[in-house]
Amino acid sequence: MRASPLTPFAALRAGRARPPDRVLDAALVLLSLIIRVWRLGYHSVWFDEAVSLYWAGVDLRHTWAVTMQLVEDKHPPVYYSLLHLWQGLLGWFGLAHDDAALRLLGSLLGALTVWGILHLARATGTRAAGWVAALLVALAPLLVWYSQDLRMFQPAATGIVWCAYALWRAWHTPAPGRRLLWWGLSVAAMTAALYSYLFSAFVLPAAGLSLLALLIQTRAWRRFVEGALALLLVGLLFFPLARNAWSVNAAESTPGRAFADFSANLLRLLQNATVWRVTWDPPWLNLSLAFFAALVLVGLLLPWPRRGQTPTFDRVWLWIWLGVPLLIANLMLSRSRSIFTQDRYLLFLAPFILWAAGRGCAALYARIKPLGIVTALVTAGLLLASLPPLWTPTRARENWRAAAAYILDYRAASPGLLSAVVTHVDYTHQALEWYLRQTTNQDTLPVFFPFGGALGPDDVETVIAPPLEGIVDFGAATLWLTQSHLEGVDDAHLVEGWLAQHFPIITEQYPAGVKLSGYMLHGQFDRLPALSPAAIYPDAELAPGLRLLACEVMTPVVAARDDFLHPPSGWVHVRLWWQAAAPLSADYIATAQMVGPEGAWGDRLHRPGEALRFWPTSTWQPNMIVRDELDVNLNPVTPAGKYPIVVGAADASGAPVHGTVECGRVAVK
Repeated sequence: MRASPLTPFAALRAGRARPPDRVLDAALVLLSLIIRVWRLGYHSVWFDEAVSLYWAGVDLRHTWAVTMQLVEDKHPPVYYSLLHLWQGLLGWFGLAHDDAALRLLGSLLGALTVWGILHLARATGTRAAGWVAALLVALAPLLVWYSQDLRMFQPAATGIVWCAYALWRAWHTPAPGRRLLWWGLSVAAMTAALYSYLFSAFVLPAAGLSLLALLIQTRAWRRFVEGALALLLVGLLFFPLARNAWSVNAAESTPGRAFADFSANLLRLLQNATVWRVTWDPPWLNLSLAFFAALVLVGLLLPWPRRGQTPTFDRVWLWIWLGVPLLIANLMLSRSRSIFTQDRYLLFLAPFILWAAGRGCAALYARIKPLGIVTALVTAGLLLASLPPLWTPTRARENWRAAAAYILDYRAASPGLLSAVVTHVDYTHQALEWYLRQTTNQDTLPVFFPFGGALGPDDVETVIAPPLEGIVDFGAATLWLTQSHLEGVDDAHLVEGWLAQHFPIITEQYPAGVKLSGYMLHGQFDRLPALSPAAIYPDAELAPGLRLLACEVMTPVVAARDDFLHPPSGWVHVRLWWQAAAPLSADYIATAQMVGPEGAWGDRLHRPGEALRFWPTSTWQPNMIVRDELDVNLNPVTPAGKYPIVVGAADASGAPVHGTVECGRVAVK
């Protein structure tokens, strides 16, 4: 009897999980999911995520019509459509605007990637290789990070891994009906990846070469024809998008040089897939990268010991699915030099790099068990040690949540003072509005986005001033300016400069990637406006003719340390209401401290543009009431407790004039 052409590849059957093995399979997938949902809402939605949320929030037909052109947005529509459906599902549970719930989609797809690489590595190689590869993919910081990101890079990687596995399963499935299902899954997974992220096209030739390699080994022509038809269908489905991508990139890309910085790019890809963005000392980082490089080479080069084992195909698979995309990416540098510039651009290679490392561990284990075990433990330990920094303030991309929260808290504590917001950013204001619009609307807190292009000094009076003057006429008492991504847009900070010339500064906050500045559009009054319930009315003369009518502690609860708005110290924001009881001959400035039995635990910050410097007291008219705002900077080691805020006045030399008054208490936590 003639042997079946599939006999040399019975590894698929040998690699199927036995019942006890399925417990470990499930544990690995569960571990990957737990890591990916850990602190899922820790980081704020940032610019790119806000773009995804914008497309997810509009009609699907509009999304497809616009994003297919790749002009207004450089990414095709499948991920946006999936997020649209996911957000609609969450709406049934009241979670359509919950950051963590929305990101759960990516976490599930990330865990699905682990499941796919587990099956792929096992089917083409051994159970041990599958388990170690799955563990490494589960722990990889880059893949965890982008599983918690509302973008298409991790979902595209999921599609590519499952395309590879479905292609393998289709080739090795005897039953025609089930084989057709696997071919269909490979087509669907690859098409979804292509229509989510364009660089997924780099793996299409790898899929074709995989079929050719299987044909050479097995001579299964029928399978080859079926697979070729499946890939032809993918190509036909991808053609309209590929044509648009080619024409758009030809017009907008900056050409580079093929294989430029080849070794540096390889090293960067290795670090991205393994100890991504760690801050270790260079010797330890270099040692770690050398260890991973050696392990990947072992995985790519070392064959399995025969000893009667069924032949495997994993090394061939790895060389194809790593080598072909890398070759194409380096050739494409001649068309666009940006291919390797961002860590996420070739993220879909990370599961295969980690599979190679996992195979290296398993290959060593097959020869010297203690060496294989130690190597796997060290590999997993390095990845595990790289994970905690992901959920720290230093890794925040842009903390629009903190910026919005500060604006909203200020607004809630200012019942008599209407606020407005100007966003001055590179290309979108969606991230800020994502948080502001959950509790406000354009009427209660208007947001203006008046500047959309590069600004120069000649634009101050013709472009910058008119819209800002119109916002002033709107009637708001406070204007919040948020700035981000201004490189090449407003390098000289002309918008901020115009506001600083015309209005006193209230405060400046520095969330990650954002600068938030408050300006006092209305600061001189005939009578006190409505103040917050926490206001205190000392009505005390703190300098000759200068009375402090009222004061408000705007932040009654603060932390001694602040990691989000202005690290490392917490700030207490205080609003003062001064009145000139008589003509003032001298200029005074407010003093403010947070004091305890041991002495001062916080002192006020001085800003050149604050109200009493912008409007010197010697220029005030009698009975005029002036609004003044300042921040008290705390010592970051201040013990928890309640502390009074003590306010006074100082002359031009900084010397106190009269006594001080208590303006409220602050709870330090």
